[in-house]
Amino acid sequence: MSTSEADGAGRDALGQPGAVSGVPQAPGGVHNTVSGGVFHGPVIQGGQVTVTVAQQPVGTPSSALPSPSAVHVGHEEELASLVAALGTGDGSAGPAVSVVTGPGGVGKSELLIQAAHTALRQRRFPGGVLYVDLRGHDAGVPPLTPAEALGRLLHQLGVPAAAVPVHAEDRAAVYRRHLTERPVLVVLDNAHDSAQMRPMLPPPGGSRVLVSSRRRLPAVDEAHRLTLDVLPHAAAVRLLLEVSARPGAGAGGPAAEEVARHAARIAEQCGGLPLALRIAAARVRGRPPGAFADLAGWLADEQSRLDELDDGERRMASVLTVSYRDLDDDQRRLFALCGVHPGPRLGVHAAAALVDLPLARARRLLEGLCAAHMVHEEDRGRYRLHGLVHDYARERAQEDLTAAAREAAVDRLVDHYLATADRADRVLSPHRYRLQDEHGLPPGTALEVSSRADALSWLSAELDNLVGVCRAAARSSAPARSWLLADALRGYFFLAKTWAPWQATHQVALTAAERAGARRAQGILHNSLGLALLEQRDLPGASAHYTAAAGHFEAAGDAHGSANAVENHAWVRHYSGDYAGALDDHLRALRQYERLGAERNRAITLRGMSLAELELGRTTDAIGHLQEAGRIFDARDMHLDAAMTLNGLGEAYAKADDPTSARRHLLRALRLSRSCGSRYEEARARRGLGSVCRAGAPRLALHHWERALHHYTQLGSPEAEVVRALIAEVCG
Repeated sequence: MSTSEADGAGRDALGQPGAVSGVPQAPGGVHNTVSGGVFHGPVIQGGQVTVTVAQQPVGTPSSALPSPSAVHVGHEEELASLVAALGTGDGSAGPAVSVVTGPGGVGKSELLIQAAHTALRQRRFPGGVLYVDLRGHDAGVPPLTPAEALGRLLHQLGVPAAAVPVHAEDRAAVYRRHLTERPVLVVLDNAHDSAQMRPMLPPPGGSRVLVSSRRRLPAVDEAHRLTLDVLPHAAAVRLLLEVSARPGAGAGGPAAEEVARHAARIAEQCGGLPLALRIAAARVRGRPPGAFADLAGWLADEQSRLDELDDGERRMASVLTVSYRDLDDDQRRLFALCGVHPGPRLGVHAAAALVDLPLARARRLLEGLCAAHMVHEEDRGRYRLHGLVHDYARERAQEDLTAAAREAAVDRLVDHYLATADRADRVLSPHRYRLQDEHGLPPGTALEVSSRADALSWLSAELDNLVGVCRAAARSSAPARSWLLADALRGYFFLAKTWAPWQATHQVALTAAERAGARRAQGILHNSLGLALLEQRDLPGASAHYTAAAGHFEAAGDAHGSANAVENHAWVRHYSGDYAGALDDHLRALRQYERLGAERNRAITLRGMSLAELELGRTTDAIGHLQEAGRIFDARDMHLDAAMTLNGLGEAYAKADDPTSARRHLLRALRLSRSCGSRYEEARARRGLGSVCRAGAPRLALHHWERALHHYTQLGSPEAEVVRALIAEVCG
């Protein structure tokens, strides 16, 4: 006996426990089975049971299809696609099955119901619409067995209880016969898996089936498939306002504007998830406008956000719990460990580090989480958890994992980030002095980084996680990893000009180094923070960091660090307009680097000296120093430094009234800066090219300046205002 037979035996046509109503049983407990019709009673001859069946005419189905929501916002394209896939109900070409999958609460059921009602209004299916909730993901309620579901569908088809066979296979035969007679639309909502709904697939002909599930149902071949995602922000806000009965909240007046503003915050905190938005709307419906501000404030706390998404009848956490319990043990462990990760996005290598399993096994587990729509693969090898799902993962980590397991996972995760960041930094800045050289590489699961493209791709993808990982490192069993990580990231931060994470990671690391009394590490971090502020022209802030760095290097007896502090402070003087003082500082640092044999730092200092010399009118000296620095950078394949030097040469030749040489060097700087991924140096090259072209080709000059302004603005650089003024002069 198959599982479906065993599950179906002893239940009536509605799927309820007990003997099948009106169906006599043969002696010895042997059940009669029929393909359809009405029993006239058994006849026993020679120990054999025979049944006479009269065919029962079946009328129009009595559909159990629920009414659609009064407010349906978003997913319009998906609805149109689903309705189009249904065809015309006359057996025209098209898939017999449409499958809608997605995470819990994303609106799958509502979409199916809307599509079915559209088909009803358009009279596409003369046999009507059947509906059954398969209860595949209901909290505390087991999924319907195929036999139970078929019993309910046959009841809707008008088959009398006495004519419903006992076993699932026989019920399926009767069901398919009725679907052959007249085209019917069958809605199978909330399917648990492919096996549950397979017996209800239609026979060839005009009947169609709509299925929803939190799982991908890969075994359903040749289906029209839709994966439902969260709503865009504008649609999410509209749904929240309309369900809360405030459709005109943004129409006018201070109170309405305040509601609209807080509704936008709530929609963002709900991550565009329709169920979360409807629960939030219920929380504020019928309440004063200030309720929106209160709810937005409560939802801002990620530790209690899920608790707030509870309207007394619907709980977002309960929806996620059902999906979580449906996972296998290894998948649940990885999901809970995702709550240890500081952000909702992670790569497969980070997942492998968290779960302490080989990469191939971690990838398979992630595929399982994707199939359950608990995780989404947004790029090859990179995964994302919805914000509320990540909140839930944090809850599971706290409740289902021991403190020791969480701490060990954090250690492995930090080691992964530290090892990979170090590899990326050595590709981007191969000759840069780094703290990691003194400590060696951690034994973490590291991504292979063999090119600048690899390094930039990983660092840019992980940018949102880096501050959180640095905080985790500072709280871990070895806090020194926080300043090692911050130092490994400095080269990328300087290249990308990402000020906020630069300052945040280094401040976290500096606090940890201060607690540990690590003087030399403090000096390096102060120097780096000073550079971040200098790039934003916060000269007092930069000067304070450089002064602090000098004190720490002196206490640690670090002559190289002391020279760095002097060289860096030269730039504070430069941007203050004290070019002579800046040149003095550059020369002091240069002599120290020469004594130490630090050729890379010597070249950087020569480049800095040249800019001061240009301001002092010493153009020939500046060009000579830039050429010498360029030779050192080229010999070491230091592409970013070489691009900066070429830009300096272009500016120097422009000041020397040699536009041909200026343009040649600036074009080389433009190409090199683009190849090494520096938008800042590209903008600088374009700014210089615009100035060179201004007299003879003003339209070309304007093109270069507009591109420079675009990059400077994106980077938040103060140079944007300078370029904006140049554009205004030409256009004005």
